[in-house]
Amino acid sequence: MNQQPSHLVSRLLFAALIAIGVSGCAWYDNQTTYFNTYYNMQRIMHDVKDEFAFIDQGRRVTPRVLVPGLDSVAAPKNVEGGTRSYTFLKTFMIDRGKLQPVAKKVDSILMKGSKILSFHPKSDYIQGSLFMMAESYFFRQEWVPSQQKCVELIERFADGDYSPDAHLLLSKDYLLQRKVTQGKQMLSRTVDVAWYKDRYDILGEAYRIQAEMALEEGDLDGAVAPYKQAIAQSEDDEIRATWQVDVAALYYRMGKYQLAEEAFRAVDSLYTPDILAEFESQLYLGATLVRLDRLEEAEDIFVELEENDNFNEWTSFITAERLALQRAKEATKDSTETPDPALIAQQKKADSAYVGRPEMMAQNFQKAMDLYKQSNYEEALVYFAKAKVIRTPVYEVASKYFNLLKQWEDQQRKVAGFRKVIVERESMRDSIAIMTCKEVYGLARIHEQLGNTDSALYYYRWAYDSTASRDPERSKYLYAQARVLAPRNPEQADSLFMVLNERYPNSPYGKEASASLGFVADAIADDASELYRSGMSFRRIKDYAYATRQLQRIAADYKDSPYAAKALYALGWMQERDLDQNDSALYYYGLLVERYPRSEYAKEVRPSVEYALAKANDVEIADSTLLRDLDSDLLEKATAGQKNVMQQMLEQNKDALNLNGQLGNMQLPDIPGLTPGGGSLNDAIKGQIDKARGVLGTPGDPASPPAPSDSTGSVPSSPPLRKP
Repeated sequence: MNQQPSHLVSRLLFAALIAIGVSGCAWYDNQTTYFNTYYNMQRIMHDVKDEFAFIDQGRRVTPRVLVPGLDSVAAPKNVEGGTRSYTFLKTFMIDRGKLQPVAKKVDSILMKGSKILSFHPKSDYIQGSLFMMAESYFFRQEWVPSQQKCVELIERFADGDYSPDAHLLLSKDYLLQRKVTQGKQMLSRTVDVAWYKDRYDILGEAYRIQAEMALEEGDLDGAVAPYKQAIAQSEDDEIRATWQVDVAALYYRMGKYQLAEEAFRAVDSLYTPDILAEFESQLYLGATLVRLDRLEEAEDIFVELEENDNFNEWTSFITAERLALQRAKEATKDSTETPDPALIAQQKKADSAYVGRPEMMAQNFQKAMDLYKQSNYEEALVYFAKAKVIRTPVYEVASKYFNLLKQWEDQQRKVAGFRKVIVERESMRDSIAIMTCKEVYGLARIHEQLGNTDSALYYYRWAYDSTASRDPERSKYLYAQARVLAPRNPEQADSLFMVLNERYPNSPYGKEASASLGFVADAIADDASELYRSGMSFRRIKDYAYATRQLQRIAADYKDSPYAAKALYALGWMQERDLDQNDSALYYYGLLVERYPRSEYAKEVRPSVEYALAKANDVEIADSTLLRDLDSDLLEKATAGQKNVMQQMLEQNKDALNLNGQLGNMQLPDIPGLTPGGGSLNDAIKGQIDKARGVLGTPGDPASPPAPSDSTGSVPSSPPLRKP
């Protein structure tokens, strides 16, 4: 009886000793992990980010460069497969030239992270290691492995300190892979997690990404709404001021100057901004007043900014906006007056004093756009060249206009050269006319890309009216006129379609005109099927631009049609086989897999798509990874240990896989190195099929998905991306 308490005490002491030992082991593991590996990993990551100014970019320690109207000219005019390729995403990418000096350091981070995951899996530094590895893959533009590390972090540490960062990085990974739906969903989750963890830096960046996407989609209200909601919910006055500046900046960029003025003034009157928000709000309030022709008020604001010692380090931004003010003053003068020498001197001084500054590049771009709108292309070309010296927010658009205007110059020179040729022989005149009009047509295309519809129409007419009657391209020139006229003058466009139908009934453009007029004898009631027939007809005559347009219309406007998956498959096939553009092919195949994962076309290309992505990033992936996004239910059951993913897929898709067919003759993609235990995915699938024979039916002949066919019934000879 007396021994029982002592026995209990000894057991408690033993348990305490074990607990102390375990905690001591954990403490020792954490200390060795931190000092031997994790500390160096953090230090190297800091050096890497500092090398390409990533920390400054993320924290916005300098004012932004805002350019009114830039978004409208920068946004893609075409919608590929119903989703946009967002141009702002390029700002997240670290180009190869910038990465090269720190490439070894990034490799070192990945090696140290792998070491921690392998040898210290229970330490407190797993979460941070996973995130730094995800960032390192992101710097290397390896979106798939970065995505995998973010997913692993979120699954293991959903409530961890790095969870908001991982959610945001995962959103970027999805968007850069053009998985727009998943990217938007993850951004929404990022906002929720950032609110929960009080991570206003993550919240602000998530809102900015949502705003940029909405702007490129032309939805200003959709861009502003998240900020307004956040301002109403937040209790941090300084953060609210920062978001109020973001709202005003959106209005300013979109040319809504009255709304921008109200929003910029509200920053000081309603909130308590930090020094950066105060400077931005006052600087761009002055710029807004310039746009509203209230030049004296703008002048007063710029003087106040120059006299404030807190803003001395940002003098270049004030100088840049002063140049815009001086240009506005010049614009009020009589056009016959000579330019102000003081303004010219001020421009030269600013160019030399602030060489390569983004704010100066932005002013060069705005000057170029003003000259361009005045049809002064020669001088505009000079300023577009100045605006694209370095990568800035205006770089992409400036480069686009510079290249188009250079092409315009070249085409003008070619046309002028042909027109100077004097041919005495009658037989040569037609040939010269045909060559001249081909260049004129090219000139019209350039004007169309520049948005000069009237000029494009003028040159299309010139090409049609001036070419020889035997020119086989003549129907194309007439069709181009009708196409340009259709949106604004449908009746005149229809009259041209009538001419095409009568004069060139057997040409592809004549047939398109007939279809537009509803004259096709064998017209199909389903518009999607007619668009598909039209697209494949254009492909057959190697007019890939129009073929792409027709097929993209199906993917964008008829998403529920059976032809939608077929159109994406055909787009990918055309890019791969006809145009040798594997990146574009991969994009369309990726859309196909994302939108229609259970279609026969998706099942044909999916392994190759995933393999191509992994191969491009030097990543080995398992068959379970290949099938991960195909069906979330399958993955959940497999994770729970109920059934193997491959077995579930075979059972649920036995009809599509034709497992009643002759299994021995099934043609599967030969993709080696994708299974954890060695061998190929081909062997793994065949092994699963052999095991499933008794359950899924008797052998028969499988049917492989058809290649895209046109009205003639011809098909390409082999499946796409067999060896990406």
